[in-house]
Amino acid sequence: MNPKYTKTWKVLIGLLLLFGQSFAQEAKRGISGVVWDVMDRSPLPGVNLIVKGSTYGTVSDDEGKFTLSIPEGEAVLLVSYIGYESQEISLVANQAFLEIGLSPLDLNLQEVTVVSSGFQELPLSRSTGSYVGINQDLVDRRVSTNLIDRLEDVTPGLIFNRDISGIESGESISIRGTSTLISSAEPLIVVDNLAYDGPLSSINPNDVESITVLKDAAAASIWGARAGNGVIVITTKQGKYGKPLQVNLTSNFTAFERVDPFYDPKMSINSLIDKQLDLYENGAFNSLIRNRRNPVIPPLAETLYAFDQGLISEQERDLAIQQFRNSDIRRDIDRYLRRPASQQQYALNLSGGSRNHHYQVSMGYDKNLSSEIDSDFSRLTLSAQQSWKLAKERLTVSTGAYWVQSESSNGMPQVSGLFPYERLADEAGNPVEVYRDYSVRFKNSVSDILPLSWAYVPLEEIGRSNTRIRSNDLRLFTALNYRILDGLDWSVNYQYWTNQGQNNIHNNPDSYEARNLINSFAQPLGNGEVDLPVPLGGFLDQRTSNSYSHNLRTQVNYQKKWDDHRLNVFAGGEIKDFQSEFYGNRSYGYLAENAASLPVDYLTRFVNQGSNRSRNIPFVEEFGGRVDRFVSAFGNLGYSFQDRFLVNASLRRDASNLFGVNTNQKSVPLWSAGLGWVISEEGFLDEDWIDFLKLRLSYGFNGNTNPNATAVSTARRFVAGQNLITRLPSLAIQTPPNPELRWERIKIINAGLDFEFLNSRVSGSAEYFQKSGLDLLGNIPIFISSGFTNATLNYASTRTKGWDFVLNTINTKGLVRWETNFFHSVLNDQVLEVENLPTANQLINYTPALPTPQIGRPLFSIYSFPFAGLDPSDGAPLGVVEGEPSRDYSTIFAEATPENIQFNGSGRPTNFGAFRNTVRYKGFSLSANITYRLGYFVKRSGVDYIDINRGGFGHADYESRWQQPGDELITSIPADPGTIDPLMNGFYLSSAALVERGDHIRFQDLRIGYDWQPTNKGAGIFRQLESYIYVNNLGILWKASKVLPDPDFQVSQNLRSVAVGFRASF
Repeated sequence: MNPKYTKTWKVLIGLLLLFGQSFAQEAKRGISGVVWDVMDRSPLPGVNLIVKGSTYGTVSDDEGKFTLSIPEGEAVLLVSYIGYESQEISLVANQAFLEIGLSPLDLNLQEVTVVSSGFQELPLSRSTGSYVGINQDLVDRRVSTNLIDRLEDVTPGLIFNRDISGIESGESISIRGTSTLISSAEPLIVVDNLAYDGPLSSINPNDVESITVLKDAAAASIWGARAGNGVIVITTKQGKYGKPLQVNLTSNFTAFERVDPFYDPKMSINSLIDKQLDLYENGAFNSLIRNRRNPVIPPLAETLYAFDQGLISEQERDLAIQQFRNSDIRRDIDRYLRRPASQQQYALNLSGGSRNHHYQVSMGYDKNLSSEIDSDFSRLTLSAQQSWKLAKERLTVSTGAYWVQSESSNGMPQVSGLFPYERLADEAGNPVEVYRDYSVRFKNSVSDILPLSWAYVPLEEIGRSNTRIRSNDLRLFTALNYRILDGLDWSVNYQYWTNQGQNNIHNNPDSYEARNLINSFAQPLGNGEVDLPVPLGGFLDQRTSNSYSHNLRTQVNYQKKWDDHRLNVFAGGEIKDFQSEFYGNRSYGYLAENAASLPVDYLTRFVNQGSNRSRNIPFVEEFGGRVDRFVSAFGNLGYSFQDRFLVNASLRRDASNLFGVNTNQKSVPLWSAGLGWVISEEGFLDEDWIDFLKLRLSYGFNGNTNPNATAVSTARRFVAGQNLITRLPSLAIQTPPNPELRWERIKIINAGLDFEFLNSRVSGSAEYFQKSGLDLLGNIPIFISSGFTNATLNYASTRTKGWDFVLNTINTKGLVRWETNFFHSVLNDQVLEVENLPTANQLINYTPALPTPQIGRPLFSIYSFPFAGLDPSDGAPLGVVEGEPSRDYSTIFAEATPENIQFNGSGRPTNFGAFRNTVRYKGFSLSANITYRLGYFVKRSGVDYIDINRGGFGHADYESRWQQPGDELITSIPADPGTIDPLMNGFYLSSAALVERGDHIRFQDLRIGYDWQPTNKGAGIFRQLESYIYVNNLGILWKASKVLPDPDFQVSQNLRSVAVGFRASF
């Protein structure tokens, strides 16, 4: 372990010892009873019953019954249940049975539901903003390593964007659409009231008590320039004052189905071999065979060439071809290099407190095994929090530490790019060589000259080239709250965060990567001697990063209630300093045994074996860093009259070093205003069936920053040994100066109606919103004479309109309780203004990672060439020219404009939602979630005849291609032209023939649980014990596309998983 964190371990272990308690043996007796609602005498499950001043306690079962061991003699029983009046019941010395009736509080769900904005906690009944509260039960419902995954399909307005690949799972999310172009579209993450700078993977879901999602300006504008994409406020678990020691243990195991090696649709092996035979006969591989760069060519072509050269017999040729037909590299990869993935998760939490002190300590461990062999991830989390009430309870001091150490390792050999009919092992299971980098003829010709074998045998490469990523994340925080007067207090929050990351790629001396590099630069001297510019041994790539931030916030809070008035005001300031740096380098001739390496000559250009080109030895050294500073002032006012009329206003002014001196002096004001009217409090709406009805309206501005866009020029990367003119180290200038740079602003209008009917058996909300992105940043081409090809400027605006509708019902109560939760979200976005208009080619080649804005269209749009079917004479694809079918591809491309190409629709769902049902009977619970995504299109992959006619492994559509007249009536797949035709190929791959509707309905998950109450046999020493089974991704129930198996997962499979686990309290 890093010595720097040894102190952290010691502190946390010390806290565990400090919080340890001893328990003396004492005489006990048993008492049982039942708890019911005094209104209808229905049993109340889950009621907390604790003997005052002791650790004895239990909860009632689904029939309201309980059994409890208590000390001999008299005692006081504390009874509490959400939404009901708490009781203290005196127990006489020999009392054995007890009936308890609890009276419901005169509250609705809006009043008992408290949400956190990161600055204050407030009941939903008095809010004018758009909040979504996710309680601990809902957080714990799903089983996952990543916390943010647990928000999917339970949060109105929040969607996981499946059209972006290469991003950590769970991180490509958006709240009510995207209102930025090149800046980060991710929401701000707040942990324990302060913004969190670390990776989301560092947050253990088992440490989280609740999550609040802030969606509109009234809720989020208090976070200012970082709230434009919404805010996710995470509150971690804490101890409670006056509560005895409670120990919670969680454990689960998740098993994933095996990856289907044939999920990515490809042509058959026989079709590939037949095609390559035809290509060889027509001389398609002749230029590659004679190429002095010695490129690798298909094994089939090598076999045919060897036969033509008389190196093998006809029988050997035919035997080899038959072996190719019987082989499939995907089968071998699945057999030798894949396994079913799995995840293990363990968490232990200890909490408790006295009258003036509470504490919480938690430990968590995760171990995930990837579907690739020799690839895994582990995470260890430790946290501790304490709070004290001092100075006659006027001062509250809280401290905490959260430490995470994670490590991932991957020793999987490279198998991408191998020829489909190669094998990893022979019939006896012995590893065999495969083709890679250079032709096998060339490798054999130099085998006696070069010092090392150039053979690539994947099964022998397992673990030889290993990528190891380590991360140490530490968050220290403290908070002080001093009550100056009744209703007036002053608070200070401070957080220090640091992360140390290390990414090592070690290619040991036996690895192919090391041997390939040494051989490539080897210089034969004659007489059997060879000079080795790259020394023998392995090589090690290291990249270390160090980041830290200081965040300090102070604020004064005032609240007062008098007569019909209620006032809540807070104001304060915040400063933040974030700094990061990284350094990377490569060591050649590296030996792990003694960590030794050797110097190399980076300046001389050496003739490269194989390619016969001269080049330098790769110089892999870089460093960079950044400093981001923010200074903010903020204030918020909330006022209500008779708890009927609500007014809320907030103001925040942010300044940052990102925007230059002048802009810093101006800074940027961001504000919001909200109004609310609790209609159910009006006398004219005195209806028994209406529990709560509130109308709310908000308007305001949030901000968004882009740390890569600055008002002054910046340099980030160090490059040395590569400049052929100066031979000197250099810095790369990243951005030209831009003194006019402005903050991106998001204007949000939100109108909502919250309702509860029939004693809260029906509840929900309906909201309409409009988000306008202003001064959005984008990359605009500029004159090359400036030294740059483009500049980042404020140049666009967007608008998103939509609805969020939520409906929750309690369908049955009593012994069988059936609840339904439904939400539906609608998003319609549009680009309003953009200075740099795109071309038709840019629109058609759109990628989700970098959207191309077109005025009047969604930011993420799918465009294509109109498709008019296939030519009946030869199966060529037909486009449209002047309204008529045409195969004049040159004209189609030349005359394409944004107006005459086809706009298919949004590339992201415009309607999405979820329908979740939960049934509870006695100790059993069953919860199922059905999700859907509607109103969007996807571009699917298709047959690429350029690749196929070069011998590539084409799409499975090849099997359904046009082959004879009449086929145009049953297929839209063009005929194989037999030649390389870039215009025809490019037209087809960009045509509407490959655009599919993405609409689908999915059976997302199913959770079955059983709550072993203390009165039930099997609960044993546990105060509460729940065991459960969770099944994720059960399958698609309906989809609009008849071609795609899963519109959101076209290439990588969405694996089904089954988790089993338990949660215990004692």
